[in-house]
Amino acid sequence: MPERFTPIQHKLRRVILLTCGLVLLLTCTVLSVYEFLTYRSLAQRELGALGRLLSVNSTAALAARDQQAAQAVLRSLHSQRNLVEARLYDAKGRLFAHYPADHAVDIRFIANPPAEQYRSGPLSVEGYLPVAGGGQRNGTLYLRTHLQPVYERLARYLLVTLLVSAVAVRLAVLYSRRLQRSVSVPILQLAGTARAVSERRDYSVRATAHSGDEIGLLTDAFNGMLAQIERQNEEIRSLNRNLEQKVTERTAQLEAANATLRAQKELTENIIDSSVDLIAVLDSEGRYVSVNRQCELVFGKGRDALIGRRLDELFPGMKGDRVLALLDAALQGRLLREESHRSALSGHYYEHFYIPLHNDAGAVDRVLLVSHDITGIMESNARLTALNRALGQSNRELEQFAYIASHDLQEPLRKLVTFADLSKRHLHEPPLLEGYLQKIIASAGRMSALIRDVLQYSQVSGSGAECCAVDLNEVLAHIREDLELLLQEKGALLTAMPLPVVIGNRLQLGQLFSNLISNALKFSEEAPRVSIAAITHGADAVPAGGLEAGTRYVELVFTDNGIGFEPSFADKIFSLFQRLPHGADYPGTGVGLALCKKIVDYHHGAITVESTPGRGTRFHVFLPLPSLGPVPSLQAPVITLQAADGRL
Repeated sequence: MPERFTPIQHKLRRVILLTCGLVLLLTCTVLSVYEFLTYRSLAQRELGALGRLLSVNSTAALAARDQQAAQAVLRSLHSQRNLVEARLYDAKGRLFAHYPADHAVDIRFIANPPAEQYRSGPLSVEGYLPVAGGGQRNGTLYLRTHLQPVYERLARYLLVTLLVSAVAVRLAVLYSRRLQRSVSVPILQLAGTARAVSERRDYSVRATAHSGDEIGLLTDAFNGMLAQIERQNEEIRSLNRNLEQKVTERTAQLEAANATLRAQKELTENIIDSSVDLIAVLDSEGRYVSVNRQCELVFGKGRDALIGRRLDELFPGMKGDRVLALLDAALQGRLLREESHRSALSGHYYEHFYIPLHNDAGAVDRVLLVSHDITGIMESNARLTALNRALGQSNRELEQFAYIASHDLQEPLRKLVTFADLSKRHLHEPPLLEGYLQKIIASAGRMSALIRDVLQYSQVSGSGAECCAVDLNEVLAHIREDLELLLQEKGALLTAMPLPVVIGNRLQLGQLFSNLISNALKFSEEAPRVSIAAITHGADAVPAGGLEAGTRYVELVFTDNGIGFEPSFADKIFSLFQRLPHGADYPGTGVGLALCKKIVDYHHGAITVESTPGRGTRFHVFLPLPSLGPVPSLQAPVITLQAADGRL
């Protein structure tokens, strides 16, 4: 807040009065202190003279131990108006006599000082004087006088000072009024002139000088300042007229240039916003400086929510992402291209270009990030890769079929032709004819089995097969019914844990179970023992090679006590028409396990085997579980399947 207005007359009056008051106060204070110190020193000298006189007069009384004489000596002090009390102590410091007699005194011992001692207080002066006689110390005299007279004199001085001060202040006020006119009137006139100039903006007005002192110099300087301001204002008005004309012309030019720039900017922004690519500019701290419309659509955020925000702040999941590392590399001045990057936000694939942008000083302070969506190309490449893989698999299968046509199917056909020709030659030899016919029937049966297995193998494909939720417990129950006679015949024991529900083709999964269990029953030299266990694997681990990460799988373990095989054949038994040397005495076409492999592959699973000759075989089948729902419980009791007649 501005200070409250106070006229200069009042300020000058205050200065005069304060100066006079301070001088009077200082003078009176010095005189009062001097008077007090002088009187106290005089009282001390008078008290010393009186004490020495009493010391001489009281020597005989102390030496004779005459208290009445000592009391008489002290009574002689009644003429001393300022004396308050007097005490006489003997050589041992005991009170011997005192004045006035009715005054209450302290009768305690005192220590006899070796010489005269005086002490001054605010109200009194006291002294201790030794009393000696005959060359020895007889006692001590104590005297105390008050300082009341000096305070009375100081009070009179104060009264006189107040009267003089009142008269001086009155005279100062009367004289200051006359002196103030010579100072305040010119200043007030100068202030009025300044106010008129400020209000009317008229710098031709001049103030009148009344004296040749500092105020006159101030008035002359003020008039000179007004003259200079008037000249400058005229120059400014002239310059303003020229400047206004130049500003008008320059403004028209700038407006035309700005219109052109706006049109170019709008065209550039429209081109950038119309781009199907993501275009953004980021500063050295990874903050968005500019984005186009495609960025808003992909990110699902408006420009106000993107501009000024850090990339990893907007998308926390990108921390540690390769995009941030490449952005830092581009800030070092490198032009970079990332051929393929999958966005964690949209799941699309992008081709990124990191283009450094230089400022006026030539330093890289921003990066232009252009992202081209190549999801369609990547998907096409993936489909092409899958088609090539499927084509390669088809070619391999065609090669196998060609081998079948040239070898496996030709062999039983050749036998048919051979034994038919022999039968024709020996029509009249029934024993030979019957043997030839039996061989013809066996070859035809083998050829029929080969054709049936090949048809089953060819029917397992990725098209035309419907997938649904399949309860593997029901599949196992149907297989048990189909193999019931074989189980009874072999005296087999089939045990299984509760199995989960999977998504797949019921008929193909039934064929898978049937082939694996049939192999276990067939390739056995003693009563077969077959067990099926189920182990669930979570999505955080891949239980076997060739499986997808992030998918839950159930591992079905088929264990038997059959003849087994050498571990070196583990990778060969799933090939079409592959039969092991020691299994030649057992019936089969070599298609069953190849069919199992193809069924598992169709269900996006995997199958492996481990075996030891004479110690049985263990197949591991991995099938994906449904992506939703809890993991099926596998803690129920074991299911036992046995022969119909009760034999294990």
